[in-house]
Amino acid sequence: MRQHYRLIHERSTSLGLLVIVVLISVCFLLRTDLAHSALQSREQTCSEGWYITGYYVPREDELPDATEQISVEREGDLNFSQKFLNEIRTEGWGITRFGWALGYYSGRWHRSDTGPLDAGGNVLAEGIIAIDRALIPPDAHVQISTLPTPWAAKTFRATDIGNGIVGQHIDVFTGIGLAAEQETFRITSENNRVCFMRD
Repeated sequence: MRQHYRLIHERSTSLGLLVIVVLISVCFLLRTDLAHSALQSREQTCSEGWYITGYYVPREDELPDATEQISVEREGDLNFSQKFLNEIRTEGWGITRFGWALGYYSGRWHRSDTGPLDAGGNVLAEGIIAIDRALIPPDAHVQISTLPTPWAAKTFRATDIGNGIVGQHIDVFTGIGLAAEQETFRITSENNRVCFMRD
């Protein structure tokens, strides 16, 4: 009888060990699969034929002109240079003679004390790009090796979007003022090579 119980005990112990080994193997396979998926999601994707443009933030003190009165939220009616306002209508934001940023979106004028903002409400910084999120995921790290120096060596961050940014089109934020505007002309080009890596 004891021998019978010992045989049952040995079999159940063997079965328990087998279950543990199977569970460990399954966990290992799942972990390997998850690690492979994570690695795949960080793989670099490259393609050709991209159209690159640039956008910048104008400064009111660099664009003197006859004034135009506008209504700014939280400020009321104020006068600004017409050239300055026209540039903001195109570029999105500008730096006023008062030092704060003036933006135009949703058909209204807005003030920002922190600086010009991207579509997500983050302060714009050189190297931010506007992308079509159907092709490049938000916050992806992007390189455009075919741009002129120093832009070819930069890693851009895809945090912005724009109304005219559709398909293989990237808009690069080049900075503030007339020098930054000149950079927008210098980098505007077709048939660029773009590589990006998802976070």
